[in-house]
Amino acid sequence: MIVLPVRLTEMLNDVDGARAATLALDFAEHAADLEAEALTEDLRAATVEYVAAAREAIASGRATDRLVRAYESFFAAGWKAPGHSEFTSIHDSAVRFACQDMLIEAGALNKIGRTRLTCQYIARSAQSIVGSRSAERAAEGVDRRKADRAARWEEARWQIQHVIATEPNPHE
Repeated sequence: MIVLPVRLTEMLNDVDGARAATLALDFAEHAADLEAEALTEDLRAATVEYVAAAREAIASGRATDRLVRAYESFFAAGWKAPGHSEFTSIHDSAVRFACQDMLIEAGALNKIGRTRLTCQYIARSAQSIVGSRSAERAAEGVDRRKADRAARWEEARWQIQHVIATEPNPHE
């Protein structure tokens, strides 16, 4: 397994609040976009709505009715589409990182179910999903471990480039 590059960790340590939440959603979406054809239409639609509702909640600073409905729809679609737990997990983790307190405050999520997540965790999870899928799709005779490592590396590289492209210099 490729360890999350030190520089990406350092960069993500400099990002907090709404920006970190937005990056976590970006990382989850990117990993899933690479595998969008593997999702059922219902799950894809529910996932897109869940993330869009989370972005709206981040912008407003509170849980909206849209987020609560999207949360419920996302889980309902996930139960109907077995075998997609990696994708539902990464999106749920990203939205929980971004909006967990809002969902608890709105009564959609039980306080006991609170999880401690980080943007770094979401980044590593996205890398893992991309690597695993790449290894599964590797052609006959290709070393699956190398395919996994190469895909994780490329995902980490995309994440670093994305952070550089979207985040202001925190040291100015």
